[in-house]
Amino acid sequence: MDNFKYIWFSLLLLAFQQRLPAQSIVINEIHYSPSSDQGNDTDYEFIELYNASGSSVNIADYYFSGITYTFATGTTLAAGAFLVVARNGNNYSESVEWTSGALTNGGETLTLYDGSGNTIDQVTYDNTSPWPTPADNDGPSLELKDASTNNSLGSNWTYSYHLGGTPGYANQSIRLAGSEGWRMLSLPLQSKTYDNLLSVLWTQGFTGADATDGTANVYTYNGSSWSSISDQADTPTTGAGFLVYVFSDDNNDNSAEGFPKTISLSGSEHTATVSVTTAESTWNFLGNPFTHSIDADKLSLGGSGSGTNDKYETVVYVWDNASGAFKSYDASTDSGTLAGGLIEPFQGFFIQSKSGGTQFDFKSSSKAISSGNFYKIAAYPQIMIEASSGVFIDGVILNLISSSSLISKGALKLKPLDDRERVLLSIYDDSVPMEIMNFSLGDTIQTIAIDAFKIDANWAIKPGPVTLNWKLNNIPENLTIQLLDRKTGRAINLKEIGSVSFNNGHVDSPAFDKNNIGSIPRYRSPRFELFIIPNILLGAQTFLKEFDLFPAYPNPFNSTTTIEFELGNGGIVKMDVYNIRGQKIDSIINEVFPAGSHSVRWNRNHFPSGIYFCQLQAGSTIKVNKLVLIK
Repeated sequence: MDNFKYIWFSLLLLAFQQRLPAQSIVINEIHYSPSSDQGNDTDYEFIELYNASGSSVNIADYYFSGITYTFATGTTLAAGAFLVVARNGNNYSESVEWTSGALTNGGETLTLYDGSGNTIDQVTYDNTSPWPTPADNDGPSLELKDASTNNSLGSNWTYSYHLGGTPGYANQSIRLAGSEGWRMLSLPLQSKTYDNLLSVLWTQGFTGADATDGTANVYTYNGSSWSSISDQADTPTTGAGFLVYVFSDDNNDNSAEGFPKTISLSGSEHTATVSVTTAESTWNFLGNPFTHSIDADKLSLGGSGSGTNDKYETVVYVWDNASGAFKSYDASTDSGTLAGGLIEPFQGFFIQSKSGGTQFDFKSSSKAISSGNFYKIAAYPQIMIEASSGVFIDGVILNLISSSSLISKGALKLKPLDDRERVLLSIYDDSVPMEIMNFSLGDTIQTIAIDAFKIDANWAIKPGPVTLNWKLNNIPENLTIQLLDRKTGRAINLKEIGSVSFNNGHVDSPAFDKNNIGSIPRYRSPRFELFIIPNILLGAQTFLKEFDLFPAYPNPFNSTTTIEFELGNGGIVKMDVYNIRGQKIDSIINEVFPAGSHSVRWNRNHFPSGIYFCQLQAGSTIKVNKLVLIK
């Protein structure tokens, strides 16, 4: 009898577990522990419902336990439709905001009831196996693999490809937002072909495409040139990237479906370690081989970690079609425009190999996990500069670090993949345009060239206004940062002023190869120069005030300028002039002066145009003024 009771109870329990998923409305996705990269944990939590039936369902008065929310009168969910119930409705379009409560990161029971109190669906999720653990603060959400399966079992759930989940659209899918243009993709699923990924998009120019004629729109890169794929039925190289031009029109019928485009594809990710053969001393087009985001800081680039990829530069580059620019991240300085250095599933990226860089390894340890730090703050003194003109924006990052910590020069300013109107901003390592520049601090005045301009679709500088603005992070008090406009002679202290606007004239486009990967062209001698001045040259010694040094006039000047000072006490006064390298190039006075006001004139026509520093010393106190000579 006892055995019979046990069997009968087990059958009842099994029947109950199987009954819940049979309901029309199922709990389909749970985002219970967003990563810090997305934002505040509770603000981005959501639950997604899915109507798995073939007809619309009236869910008025349905309500939750676990969180507090009751659906309003007249609420219906169409067949095959999704509905997002969010902690903060402002973060998810077309969502409803629950009334109170929050999802528990360690797991809890969520129950959906109808208006009569009948259980419609119930899920007790957890943050331990067999529930997918990447959903616990790594960035993805929990997603039900198949709405027809028992969603009370952790084994029937997986984690989303996208950071932040797939709120309001199909699970196990990627979404291409924005507009028509190039996308750098990869295929992280085993035994999948180009066709498995691209079948919902328009393809052309190769065997198996929607149209086998026309210009191809899917390419691979071999280190020196682009090549069209041969057949849409081919399987991409594991760990490699490929370039796809995504048309707005999915079937070439002159009726564009528009964006976003959702591509649903499920399967097993590639097994780590994934090793990719690469060409040495050149650009290589790789792709995330996992269904989990990877962290550039964990790829062991350039010897920056405990891995095998020391034959590669420390920078990764990802194309962003929305901004029309590459986003980069330098693992040696934890800095860049690619947020957190995270490379999502299905994402391709560029990297430079060094001599001997013939095999790139993607280890399991490269996956971005919650033990890492997604929201990375600059540890070095850093200057972030942005150029804007109308709706067009571009940015660069300058890291100021000690020579002993200098591993990489930073990220090149790569040529965009398309021709369009845009703003380009670069800092220059000698004549090489950079997006991220790692600059070694010294004890003398150092200069860095900067240029910004708007270009048209033919790559010619477009006359018009451009604004530069900047943000200073961790800049020590003993450094002064000044920006000189070489055209006007105007100098700005970046600690005192936050932006400057200027106008560019027309400059013809230089000749350059637009088809291969590399830096943007150099249009002209850079218009701006950034001065990094140790305050030992700017009166860093703070002794008792003995005199005042007043601004020179005129300044900027053409040949002669007047320098005034006032002494509180008489004594020996020295006045010397230094160039931007910190070298003394002239001595103006070295004699005894009485207390009171004095002035001297400096006239040295044999010096070239540039920035100079006038240093006045009285006793142990030193003060410095900047002089701008323009001929």
